[in-house]
Amino acid sequence: MSTRSRRRITTACGFAAPLVALGAIGLATLLAAPETFTWRARALSDMGRVGTRTFLLFNGGLIAGGLLGVPFGWQLWVAARNGLERVGVALLWAATAALVGIGVFFLGHDAYYLGTELHAPVALLYFGLAPLAQWLYGSGLVLAGDARLGLVSIWLGIAHPLTWLGWLVSRAAAGDPSAWFAVPEFVAAVAFGGWVVALAANRYRRLADNRPKSRI
Repeated sequence: MSTRSRRRITTACGFAAPLVALGAIGLATLLAAPETFTWRARALSDMGRVGTRTFLLFNGGLIAGGLLGVPFGWQLWVAARNGLERVGVALLWAATAALVGIGVFFLGHDAYYLGTELHAPVALLYFGLAPLAQWLYGSGLVLAGDARLGLVSIWLGIAHPLTWLGWLVSRAAAGDPSAWFAVPEFVAAVAFGGWVVALAANRYRRLADNRPKSRI
């Protein structure tokens, strides 16, 4: 397989990863039974509990989406032009690994395997590492001269804490402080997935610009 073919495949993985993960989450919210999930009363991960009709869809989508992010991250690593970009890619890999972990260590998994509950730690890792990856990689892009994409990366990363802060403020005086928890979860996932799509689109344009010209 040629280098160009590998780059096209890994770029396709960059488009596919967020579409698979977010598509699975979105479809699961439509298919979930009301006692399993509602935006007001449940977290997204409740759709991944054993016995729910969305168990395979939700967890499988997160695992597949996270795994698809690995080859795309490799292309970003090879193309990185400075240390900040490489650190950003390393954090992207870590965030996608945590995304896989959310699916593998679904809520209640400790009743079936592993006596230690790992869902909450990997979920915290995902939501904590994702914006860091966006800020650092975006800063590397700015240093490398890609200011527009760099700023898009940074601002999509800022969307994470702003969303969580807005949710915390809105719940401060509420009777049910954990209500609507799925909303900031979903917004954060969309901000991270949208960033990956933006990077994949940038890589696609670069491949198209470097395509060998046909001779007439």
